[in-house]
Amino acid sequence: MLCRNNGRLSLIMRSILLVLLISGGFFSLLSCEPMQKQSGPREKLTIAYSTASNAVLVYIAFAKGYFWEEGLDAIPQPHPFGKPALTAVIEGKADIATVGDTPIVFAVMNGEKIMTLAAIQTSNKDEAIVARRDRGITKPADLKGKKIGVPFGTTAHFFIDSFLLAHGLVMEKVTLVDMKPAEMAVALENGRVDAVSVFNPTVKQLEKHLGENGVLFYSESLYKTFCVTATQEFVKKNPEAIKKFLRALIKSETFIKEHPKEAQNLVADFIKMDKTELADIWNILTFRVTLDQALLVDFEDQTRWILKNRLSNATRMPNYLEYIHTDGLDAVKPIAVRIVR
Repeated sequence: MLCRNNGRLSLIMRSILLVLLISGGFFSLLSCEPMQKQSGPREKLTIAYSTASNAVLVYIAFAKGYFWEEGLDAIPQPHPFGKPALTAVIEGKADIATVGDTPIVFAVMNGEKIMTLAAIQTSNKDEAIVARRDRGITKPADLKGKKIGVPFGTTAHFFIDSFLLAHGLVMEKVTLVDMKPAEMAVALENGRVDAVSVFNPTVKQLEKHLGENGVLFYSESLYKTFCVTATQEFVKKNPEAIKKFLRALIKSETFIKEHPKEAQNLVADFIKMDKTELADIWNILTFRVTLDQALLVDFEDQTRWILKNRLSNATRMPNYLEYIHTDGLDAVKPIAVRIVR
């Protein structure tokens, strides 16, 4: 009798197990359905990025394949600095640009319909004035009456004005010469300018080039913010692509925290930068995907500077909340969004 009951019990258990296996297989199929959707055609995304060591999260995302992991077919489009990268987006030659805060403000003031998706990198020592000692420049006051090279419309442009003001000088007391960073070494060498206002890695390169004849002036109270930006039309039409893009950058942020040395090597290889030069500036850079109130204040401060110096035909402060896209980052990392709307 006991054996017969054990046989029935065994039969019942096998039946239950069979049902569970069938059910498990059914639910497994259901759970795999989203993965099948992700294996479809990838969204193409052309990313115009600056190679001036200020888009580190983007470099890592390319090097580690994070864009691909998020379902994007990301096409790299390198530029020597952020302003031409933003121009590529405005002209429809790229989808997203990595660019400093100043070119963004100039673009908005000039009527361009763009959106900032996130800040990705900040530093209070990434820009400097590099001057020649043999031109009688050993302290900030010595810049009076000198010719200073600067790429107009960039963060270095805002930096030089703020630096001079902080040291009791005004723009009228110097002569600014518009030039690209790549032109600065020769311009200093042949005496076309006495000093330049520029960002890294050009700062480190010029410091090495001038040697004992060079002097550097920093201003640690001035922060530069580097962002990712797209046109308003692209943002409206591609909300999912933006989320995937930001998720890839957040992966880069985590990777840098966990593997800083490997990250440095990847970045140096990706933008073909000397590893010693990169190591020298690595610790002055902060890599974080955010949208906070400081960015809004920064945009407004630079707008006041533009209005005061009549650097644009615009005559009033824009509402920058209309030029900052919070939905994308709020969907993938809500804790990173701290803008009061």
